[in-house]
Amino acid sequence: MHPSLKLDLPDPEWLALLKAERAKGTSIAEIARRADMKRPSVSMLLSGRYPAQSLDLVGRKHGAKIVRNFRGAQLCPHLRRSIPRDECLDHASAPMSASNIERMRQSEACRRCPHNPLTTERSP
Repeated sequence: MHPSLKLDLPDPEWLALLKAERAKGTSIAEIARRADMKRPSVSMLLSGRYPAQSLDLVGRKHGAKIVRNFRGAQLCPHLRRSIPRDECLDHASAPMSASNIERMRQSEACRRCPHNPLTTERSP
C-alpha cells in the first residue's frame, strides 16, 4: 500500500470549474458531456478518487476545453491561468519585442501554443 500524502493544495482551475458546476446541481453526465470526458472519469475527479498519480495529464488533455466550455475563456499554458479570448488574441498577434523579455517569452509561447487563435482559425 502506498502512503497517502495529503497536501492542502488548491484545485487546478479546470477542476474547480467542474466542482462549481456540480455544486450548481448540474448532473455528472451533463458535466461530462460538456467537458467531452467520460462520465466515470468526471465522477472520480469530483469525488477525489481519480486513480492517476497526478492531475497534470488530465489537465493537459482536457483543461483548456473545460475552461473554454464552462467559462468562455482560454487557458493560457504560459501564464498558467485563464484569460479572455480577446486577451489571448492580443498576445498572439502582438509583435515580438527583443527589448522586453516578458513580451518575448509570451510571443515565443504563443507561437508554440496549440490554442493560439491565429493558427487554429487558419486550420481546416
